[in-house]
Amino acid sequence: MSYPRNLTRILLYSHDTYGLGHLRRNLAIARRLLDSSGGIRVVLASGSPVLDRVARPPGLVCVQLPPVVKTGVDEYRSSERNLSLSLVSRARSAVLSDVVARWQPDALLVDHAPQGMKAELLPVFDTLRLHSPETKVILGLRDILDDPARVKATWKAEGIYEILESVYDGVVVYGDRDVFDLALAYDIPEPVASCIEYCGYVTANRPPAPVRPAELTGDGRYLLGTVGGGGDGVEVLVATAHAAAARGLQSVLCTGPLMPAADRQILAEATAGLSGTAVVEHVADLAAVALGADCVVTRGGYNSLCELINLGIPIVVVPRVWPRREQLLRARAFAARGLVHVIEAAPETLIPAVAERVREAIGTPGGVRDELDCNGAQQVVHFLKRTVSGERLIHLGPGREVPSRISA
Repeated sequence: MSYPRNLTRILLYSHDTYGLGHLRRNLAIARRLLDSSGGIRVVLASGSPVLDRVARPPGLVCVQLPPVVKTGVDEYRSSERNLSLSLVSRARSAVLSDVVARWQPDALLVDHAPQGMKAELLPVFDTLRLHSPETKVILGLRDILDDPARVKATWKAEGIYEILESVYDGVVVYGDRDVFDLALAYDIPEPVASCIEYCGYVTANRPPAPVRPAELTGDGRYLLGTVGGGGDGVEVLVATAHAAAARGLQSVLCTGPLMPAADRQILAEATAGLSGTAVVEHVADLAAVALGADCVVTRGGYNSLCELINLGIPIVVVPRVWPRREQLLRARAFAARGLVHVIEAAPETLIPAVAERVREAIGTPGGVRDELDCNGAQQVVHFLKRTVSGERLIHLGPGREVPSRISA
């Protein structure tokens, strides 16, 4: 069996059906890949509707997949209401198949969904076997996917366990096994389980100098409220503004680019009587603004929590519990290590609950950033290079050899 000698062409696949988490994680990996060697070319195929509105590392080539909207657990619809999901899914598969056939990447790194959105990667895997059989197919999973019982039932029903053995050459987890043992939680069988590598948390990994938002008046202290892409979370921002006002602080409320117009109106009306409240869609450097805040109130998304913990500041988390429970599970795991303060409250009690947790958080030290390995992006680069060179492969399924595990 022959292997490409070097990692020179990598395709990143990110289905991106809700929020910004998958896109931000893949951009962090792409940036580190492009920084690691002048000879690496990176293409990102993403379904994010804001792909053309985010900062991208120089040299990254992006392929826009037709966007879809998540409507429930593993349920989607086309962003264009006059197009059926079936048509859009076939179009996405066709775009991806054309890219892999023409470009023949050394590695395809699949983010989160082993078969892609609604199994859209299955035709792509067939194209790889036909036109680029030496491409190494690698699955990248965030630390926590969802409630274990739900994941195991879904993976069993959809044949994901078989796909892991028959398609993938490597599995890398963007997390820490001591925080959450993904293989154990989701019953991943041997020999796949013993070949999984935990690379640490993928973040920008660049603690900045504090930056005070220009939208605030004077030089007073402030809270920061952020809800990722903003597809939900208006009630979190409303509660943040009230918590700030109760403590005589100003507040910066970052809605994200995906907040619906109706929610923006609700936020404007709910904060109209509060002085020192600045509502913005985004800030140029959210980490720098967070570093200057007394406390940050946030959803429990992977990127938001990891990047904020890396700053060592007080964090209050109001995790999303629908359509998945992964934010709640992550928030609980991090709270158990003393890294964040978690709120599990009904919407009608959220304002007093946030005010109380903010009071507690401001009075205690922030999380110790050394508690988490936040150098995951660099470790992903090392993993990809070793896999492409043939140093680390699962090689399962009919006719595929099964080597012993190669340690990091």
